[in-house]
Amino acid sequence: MNKIFIKHLITKPDKYILVWTYIFSRLDEENSAVIFLVELSAKYNVPKSTLKRIVSYGASVYGSNMDFKWVSNHLYVNILNNDNDLLVVRKRTKNEPKMTPKRTPAKINTLYAKMIKDYDAFCEDKTGVGCKIDGVQGKSMKRIIKFLETQCQKKDTKLIGIELEEKVLLAWRYILSNWEKLDDFNRGRIKLTEIDSSMLNILSKLKEKPINKKQKQRHEQISKAIDSAESTDYSGLGSGT
Repeated sequence: MNKIFIKHLITKPDKYILVWTYIFSRLDEENSAVIFLVELSAKYNVPKSTLKRIVSYGASVYGSNMDFKWVSNHLYVNILNNDNDLLVVRKRTKNEPKMTPKRTPAKINTLYAKMIKDYDAFCEDKTGVGCKIDGVQGKSMKRIIKFLETQCQKKDTKLIGIELEEKVLLAWRYILSNWEKLDDFNRGRIKLTEIDSSMLNILSKLKEKPINKKQKQRHEQISKAIDSAESTDYSGLGSGT
């Protein structure tokens, strides 16, 4: 972290520097991070409202060099340039209106973040609310990514890097966009833990040839006729009684 940034944080309560130290420790090689709200809240025993205030303050100090946004229950952070000077934050006067700086949308660079974003839209479409991601659900998403990577590389062993990520993302979007093709049982299981545990079954169902309503009714009629024939007692036939 920049020294000027730290000087601003140490003027605030200890939780400010603890939270921001953790955020910076989670940045990847592209200076981006996706952090669960409950993860931060539980780690430092900070209420959600206070946590958002800490993040907003730090981002205002960092100025235009940082993009951040809250999506459902997780925080997206992207540091645009670590070397530029930081902004000096001054206190508002009592009568001065509060100004909220406009921010460009945070860049979502990682495959994990992109898949979470698609899943969030999927949940909102199915339930009317965004997804709820905690440590358990996050681990399931990572397992789903690993599984899809393995399946994609089985079809093309040369797939690596960005090309592999693109194939995995396309596979994930195919699954979510064709969810209505699943049977009633699987269609109602939309948690990441449930999707992860049923992935083979889900893919199998999506590959099945669709059966229209008339064909389904005909199949049920034939099955009932067979069951009825098998349960009928034919022992009295031909006895003349």
